[in-house]
Amino acid sequence: MKYLKTFENYGKDFTSEIAEDLLPKLKQIRDEKGSFTSSDFDNYMEERGSDLMTIDLVKSSLVNMGFDFDIDEEDEEEDLEFELKGKIY
Repeated sequence: MKYLKTFENYGKDFTSEIAEDLLPKLKQIRDEKGSFTSSDFDNYMEERGSDLMTIDLVKSSLVNMGFDFDIDEEDEEEDLEFELKGKIY
């Protein structure tokens, strides 16, 4: 990634700039695919060598910029399981 050279000396939040760079590409992917979930984004970033903290910060910046991730059916099922388990205990 082009940000690695200046990571330590970077005065501005580099994750916001990554999000700004990615936003048009992610919109294009969603238009082509029909959806783009949070899991898709995680995979996209992991394939490019990003760590989990950076992924979360960039994702947060994207949401703050108005990019809404589509709901993944697996995520919905996990949320439901978590809610059910929480009520059982």
